[in-house]
Amino acid sequence: RMVINLAEIGQGAAGIGVEGVRAAEEFAQIRTQEEGTLPEMTMTIFERTDPHFAAIEARLAAVDALRGELGDGGLLPSVRSAVRELDAGRQTVGELVANYRRARAFVPEFLGFLGPKTYLILAHNNAELLPTGGLVTVIGTLRVEDGRIEQLDFEDAVEFSRRWRLSSDIYVEPPAPLKQYLLKDFTWNLDVSNWSPDFPTSAREAQRFFELGGGFPVDGVIGINVSTLERLLGVTGPVTVDEYGVTVTSENAFDLTEEHTRVPFEPKGDRKEFVALLADLVLERVLRPSPGMWSPLVDAIQDLGNEKNLLLFAHDSGQQELIREFGWDGEVNSSSGDYLMLVDASVNSTKLNVVLEQTIDIEVRLSSAGSARTVVTVDYANNLAPWVEGRDPELVRRLMLEGLYGGYLRLFVPEGSRIVSVRDEHREIGLEEFGEELGLTVFGRFFALPRDTRQRLVFEYIVPAAVGTKSDTWHYRLELTKQPGQKPLPVTLRVVPPERMEITSTTANGNAYAADSELEFVLDRDWTLEFELSRRS
Repeated sequence: RMVINLAEIGQGAAGIGVEGVRAAEEFAQIRTQEEGTLPEMTMTIFERTDPHFAAIEARLAAVDALRGELGDGGLLPSVRSAVRELDAGRQTVGELVANYRRARAFVPEFLGFLGPKTYLILAHNNAELLPTGGLVTVIGTLRVEDGRIEQLDFEDAVEFSRRWRLSSDIYVEPPAPLKQYLLKDFTWNLDVSNWSPDFPTSAREAQRFFELGGGFPVDGVIGINVSTLERLLGVTGPVTVDEYGVTVTSENAFDLTEEHTRVPFEPKGDRKEFVALLADLVLERVLRPSPGMWSPLVDAIQDLGNEKNLLLFAHDSGQQELIREFGWDGEVNSSSGDYLMLVDASVNSTKLNVVLEQTIDIEVRLSSAGSARTVVTVDYANNLAPWVEGRDPELVRRLMLEGLYGGYLRLFVPEGSRIVSVRDEHREIGLEEFGEELGLTVFGRFFALPRDTRQRLVFEYIVPAAVGTKSDTWHYRLELTKQPGQKPLPVTLRVVPPERMEITSTTANGNAYAADSELEFVLDRDWTLEFELSRRS
């Protein structure tokens, strides 16, 4: 029976491959024969590829059933190896089908095929980092219907907030650290509406300020940043903004955008005119990709979502649930076990995050009672000097002032965690903020970092119930959440078991690692790290 099952599995896998090829051929035909932009082709693409994905799904279900009959015991080594490859392939195909089904449910409504949709676009400058991506310097409104962009307008967010303050006596109390270190006596406003690291929360705040300033209700919010633009330019290639006589690449996008938006500039003297022109050029290439650009473009958009450089929020609960399943919601939502999110905010009105370097060291000591004593060490380096070389001194002055970085760091950890100490490399400095937010405990601290210097912050705290215990086997799970807009950060994680226990297995984002107590990785997306522990024999 095993031989028959393996033969039928092979036949099913071949059928899946054939249907995949046919779906790709349909896609290629649509690409060459249909008129219009990629979003306008959406329904045609789905209608012509639906039968092939339905066939793939049915064949995969049959393969899964046959695989279940095989089991894992009694397999010869050569067969066991082949079955492992089969399992990996089944998982890949299953994820592909699941993503297709999600896209099939989400995209038509998002692109206005079920009725027009309007979105608020928040363009964050993550060179001036704030919790969900950076200072909001540009806002846009986008109206789509049947996949067509019916209206796309951009506006200077700073000017928008200035007009609101001049025309209204409304004062909105800012969060305490934002008020103390940045806004002082100014009202909370759209530019810095994203003090919460939870994008749905910040999106609602931004929409509130947008409407207070005269904006209209929208169906959802889209968050992008400078990294989004750079990544898309890496796919589309350079674009030339004729009105300004410059060619923008992924390497110079930040410099040119800052040069032409920090002060009034022709044409029309609009500080954000350059951004609007650049956005139109990049969008034209993204919406009408050349044949060789399709696959890299899909990969880039997927990576931007995974890395939280592209975030979506929808008021419709069904749409929002699909966004959550894609992982593009930017929601802060911890489950059982341990949790850590480091949230940096620039509160000195500079663009120094473009030169700031950080590393993170995390040591978790598990106790026999199931608690965790955690030490998080964050090293910062303000490397302004190399960046200044060869750049316009006036631009440097406007962007970086005197090179002093004012940072406010918050740690979001499991509710009920207790702080032990906060110190720099010299002494105990204590907490400035201790509270509860988003169902988590928050520790916060301001620090100043002059140009071309280094700084270390060390947070030590206790998580009372960090470990799941079941007889002699323990399970420690740490969710490490990436901040939107933050650059990829090197992380070292050490997990120290209690006495007379050892780590027997380690997985990171579902991938098995050697059963080791120390991992090194890059925090470029959310990570889930799991450790199984057993008593030493």
